[in-house]
Amino acid sequence: MSISAANRPRPGRRRIHARSYGAPSSVLSLLLLFISMLASTLAYEMEVDALVYESSYFQELAVRGEIHIDMTEPPLIRDIHIQRRQDSVVPTSVSEATSTWDSSAASTSSTTSSSSSAAATSLAIATDTSTTVSPTAVSTSISPSVTVVTTPLPSPFDTSIGSNFTVSSCPTFFSTFLSNSTFQSCVPVSLLLQNSNSFFRAERSTTLLTQTLDSACNAPLAICSPLMANLASELIADANCGADYKLQNPLVSQAYAGLLAYEPLYRATCLQDSTSGAYCFAEAVTNTTNDADAYPYYTALGLNMPAGASPTCSQCLKDTMSIFAGYAQATNQPLASTYLGCAAQVDVACGSGFAATDIKVGSVKKSAATRKGYGSISASGGAAALLALLFVFDDTFDHVLGY
Repeated sequence: MSISAANRPRPGRRRIHARSYGAPSSVLSLLLLFISMLASTLAYEMEVDALVYESSYFQELAVRGEIHIDMTEPPLIRDIHIQRRQDSVVPTSVSEATSTWDSSAASTSSTTSSSSSAAATSLAIATDTSTTVSPTAVSTSISPSVTVVTTPLPSPFDTSIGSNFTVSSCPTFFSTFLSNSTFQSCVPVSLLLQNSNSFFRAERSTTLLTQTLDSACNAPLAICSPLMANLASELIADANCGADYKLQNPLVSQAYAGLLAYEPLYRATCLQDSTSGAYCFAEAVTNTTNDADAYPYYTALGLNMPAGASPTCSQCLKDTMSIFAGYAQATNQPLASTYLGCAAQVDVACGSGFAATDIKVGSVKKSAATRKGYGSISASGGAAALLALLFVFDDTFDHVLGY
């Protein structure tokens, strides 16, 4: 029996009923939790310049759909070399400290000259190194230690002896005795007064001047005095500077006077004020109220005191004039030609008898005449006695002194 297609029974449709599952809901919850954790991890704070991004000008450009292009030149990119700071390095000399100061100044100048186009970015270059330079010490804040640079003592003829000499043996003689350590240890103030630029600078500082006088007054007079007398004799010898001395070469004449006047100026400049304990010479040259206080010391070198000069009438002046009065009696001392004039001026200012004027200048031949209380060292002492003293001298002095 055939059944037509129209009468064929339709197959029954399956109806799928939705069931509720718990798994998809749990997965969705875990996914949302993971996203929130990831978002909190990647979140960061962004600062936006409101003046740039929220200004009315840029809002207008956004409405019109236009793009603003900055056509100005881009800022220059400077090469910045970064070096690790050496905290353990401390300047050991004035030149090193000066180099540090110069490099710091250069970096500061470079920072200040930055273009105005980089005004939105502030670059601060700071250094914690501060260096102070002084005539005698260098201090730095890098290390708690302080490096002290000792200032050398003043020396005579420290600028240049020049070339104005008749014979080449004369400047050679100067170089020989000036470089000798024994001569240098004597610190001859008599040669420093007229021919030392470093001593002139030291006179501006009481501290430096006192240090110089301390060294000069600690020098052994028994060695230095005959040494200077011998150098004076050798200086004007024909084999050395005799020709220039006869022509009155100023450098040679001043050196000769300074060598002869070593002992009287040694005693005078080493006098100390009984009240203050300071050196009388230091008080005289640093007295800004009366420049004449220093003039009597220069008379020991053969220089006359300026007319009308009136030094301060102190005990220091009285004692100094007493020393000079004794040495003025020697024929070979420059004081023989200058003392009486100086004493007369001092007496006018300080009263009659303040300085001795009844002495016979130049009356003692070739000897260092002395006042009561001072020893005497003959400038023409025997060769044996002088040779005994020369054992402590350097070998470089052998040919200078002729032994």
